[in-house]
Amino acid sequence: MKRNYITLLITSLIILVAVLTYPDQTRHKEVIKNKLVTYLQKSFRNDQPETKNEWQEADQALGVILGGMIVEKILDNFMITDNYVIFSTTKITWDGEARIIGIGAFGNVYLTRELDEALDKGLLEN
Repeated sequence: MKRNYITLLITSLIILVAVLTYPDQTRHKEVIKNKLVTYLQKSFRNDQPETKNEWQEADQALGVILGGMIVEKILDNFMITDNYVIFSTTKITWDGEARIIGIGAFGNVYLTRELDEALDKGLLEN
């Protein structure tokens, strides 16, 4: 009987911590934005020639800044976060279809491989 109480107490504590720490929409947006901006930076580096001058570096920095602003606007319009009390999900509407690309729990957001695969294929480039 005592073991059942301990199990119930531990389970209750885990659920309570999950409820108190699930990430909100702002956290989901921040994680996805960081992922996409990192992708943009890698893309710009791959497109630049190996010998750069000051203007090319300034152009690259400006591209990353503008790209970050565009990513933020896209996320504002196409990202939805659903909260389920102990966890949350991130959905992106793409080609008229909502797809889950992230799950948030215990203060962290975990992105699915589908986003990485889409970035690798260049589907989000356009």
